[in-house]
Parts: sequence; structure tokens; C-alpha cells
Amino acid sequence: MIRWLVCALILSAGVAMATPERLTMSEDRLVAATQTHFYVRRDIVDNLGSYYAALHDQHLIEISLDSGEATRAWPLRRMAVSHLETDEFLMPGQVTDRPGETRDMMAILRDAGAEPLLPSDRALQDFRLENGALMRGQTQVLSPFGIRAAGRAQLGILRDTYPPIESEAAYMRADRIDFQDLYAEGDWTCRLGSGGQTLFRAGQRIILVPLMCEDATLSGAWGFHAIIIENTEN
Repeated sequence: MIRWLVCALILSAGVAMATPERLTMSEDRLVAATQTHFYVRRDIVDNLGSYYAALHDQHLIEISLDSGEATRAWPLRRMAVSHLETDEFLMPGQVTDRPGETRDMMAILRDAGAEPLLPSDRALQDFRLENGALMRGQTQVLSPFGIRAAGRAQLGILRDTYPPIESEAAYMRADRIDFQDLYAEGDWTCRLGSGGQTLFRAGQRIILVPLMCEDATLSGAWGFHAIIIENTEN
């Protein structure tokens, strides 16, 4: 979803000369888990309202399997991406690292004792979205409100890292991503993502269902995971 939107913005520049709408996008990829938490690599892209430049950050996010809340975050990389300002766009673009503290993802996962995951769509076979709710077969497992609550619980940990840029002048001076759209109220339009996971621990089966959502104003798109916990004990 994220890659498709970025590519669409670049390809559409050949037929649309106006400045594009500003979009902030994020995507979570499952990388590892323990008996209490799972870990995602969060890719965040801000197109800066331009066809020719973007900011791209990566964070490792720790999420509680019990509460569904993101509990810790580590910056992995901060990048600026530039494309050619010609009819022949450079895709992929030229990447430079922006300043700021970064961490080693594998070292963090090793210290946490996290086991690497191999996500698969097999875990998602029975799931679908209907009228904004997450369904498993004919049973609703997460309401539209529950989906929004899950998204905010997992995305909100970066609120302090990316506070809203309040004015156009401040935005033009800033070399950072504005994550404001992810905290906006209102309806979300969601679809199933790819690469779910089924985890097992004593007496429980836990299914991690990737979701991709947009806000009502189409100012951004973001990914997170619904956590479905089933008791397996008789």
C-alpha cells in the first residue's frame, strides 16, 4: 500500500503539473516476538508535498500482546530521498542520511530474546473487513471503533517524535515528518494488509492481523496490527 502510493505520486507527475497533496504514510512489518511482546519495523514516509523529495524514517516498535499498546520505540534510520526534477524521474531516488540518534535493530532484538518471525498470509484466510469491522467468518472480532483504538494505541508512541507542525512557515523550515494526520478524529477506511502471524503461548492462540487504513480526508495511510487472542484450553 505504502509503496503503491509513493509510486503513484511519482508516476502521476508526468500528467499532473500541480503540486501534489501532502501525504504521510507508515507501514508496519512484523520482525520478531517474545511471549509478551511483538516487534515491528515501522517505515514512515512524508512526501513533503513534492514530486521530487521525501523524508523516510524507520523505527523498531515494541507492542504488548496483552494490551495492544506500543510500549517502546527505537529509531533505526532517518533518510532524505531526492528524485530528479526532469521528465525522467530517478526511481529509486538518491538517499542521504539525516542527522539523529539511531540504533541497531538486531542488537535490540537479541537483547530482548525475541524470536524472528516469518509472516504469512495463511493466518489471514478467515478474516475480512465488512462495514468497517473486522470479521472472522460471520463473527465480528473487532468493531470500527476497536480498529481505530488499536491503531492509535500502536501509532501514538511516536507522537512526541513527530509533533504536529502547526504553521506553513514552520513546515517549510522543518526537516522532519509531520505525523498529525495519524491522530485526527473521524472515520477510517481500512483493508487487510499482507503477512499476518499466528503465535502460541500457554493456553492461547494469538493472531496478528495487519491492517492498512486511510483517514476520511485521504491525507495519509498507515499500517498496524489487530491482535486477536483465543483461549485454547478446554
